[in-house]
Amino acid sequence: MTGPARGEVWLCAFEKGARGAEAAKTRPVVVISIDAYAHLAVRIIVPITRWQPDFESRLNKVPINRAPGNGLDHDSADDVRQVRAVSTERLKRKIGVLEADLVEEIAAGVAVSVGFPP
Repeated sequence: MTGPARGEVWLCAFEKGARGAEAAKTRPVVVISIDAYAHLAVRIIVPITRWQPDFESRLNKVPINRAPGNGLDHDSADDVRQVRAVSTERLKRKIGVLEADLVEEIAAGVAVSVGFPP
């Protein structure tokens, strides 16, 4: 396998091409695409944002506590509605890895946000 792997946290450069409410700066993301597609130069990612108290009631936010090994400077959250595929050229530097059960929770949140399972 080459390149960013499932569960890794990377800094992603979103500056070019962002529109509307899309992420528009360099920010951490978690790779959720499965490693079977690692030969492709594209990864499915979910952006990470700093935790805010009002996220507690939002279904689209998956909490990510700052922890040794994940590379985050503060408690954060994934926004599963911001899932996207990006070129590996946008992924600038690996900063950490999330625990496997948290990655599965994020992937499940993405599935629910697109209506799967029905």
